[in-house]
Amino acid sequence: MQKDPFIVLGISENVSQDELYRAYKERRAQYEDKRFEPGDVGAEACAKLEEIETAYNDARDIIRSRPYIAEEEQADRHTEGDNSESLDEAERAIKENRIDDAQKILDNCTSRSARWHYVQSAVFYRKNWHADALKQLEFACNMEPGNAKYAEAKRSLETQMKAHTDEKKNSFYSETEKNGEKVYSGPDSAYTGHRGCTVCDCCNSLICADCCCECMGGDLISCC
Repeated sequence: MQKDPFIVLGISENVSQDELYRAYKERRAQYEDKRFEPGDVGAEACAKLEEIETAYNDARDIIRSRPYIAEEEQADRHTEGDNSESLDEAERAIKENRIDDAQKILDNCTSRSARWHYVQSAVFYRKNWHADALKQLEFACNMEPGNAKYAEAKRSLETQMKAHTDEKKNSFYSETEKNGEKVYSGPDSAYTGHRGCTVCDCCNSLICADCCCECMGGDLISCC
């Protein structure tokens, strides 16, 4: 069951766009640094950030669907215009490989349009955070379903991620965990035991070598 976006963000349903955005920023700030921590802490922070992002978009759509007076509509259009220039600047920063500068520009935008999510996906992609980049492209495509540019970027990234996964699966050496130890085996190999030679392997090899020596008149192991 999908959670109420206003409850997730800890705000009333009667908030303005500006109040919604401030609540969104405050919620994100609680988990942004934690997402880089190892283990369950980082995983939980990433899940929370995704939940907050979804809640913000849902709440914003609900607020926008309500009737507003002309002055508020004009203010919204003015905000979008300001963001357009900021997004242009963010895209220039990405092309110049100033990724941190681009992120700061995006963080200072007062609204999250489809184009904002598209540019954010480019930042995440440059950081090799492909799963995060794909999520942002999904937001952009959902907000503007008819935008061919966003749809093509999403398809391209999905194809790239799938190819990378298939490449790992088709690698000659597959890696698994067994009893806390990494085990390597080729796709056509029947041997899936411990890595390297065991004591039994050494003994068997010596016995075989001794048999060969005795057939040729020698004796590798005198006690046998």
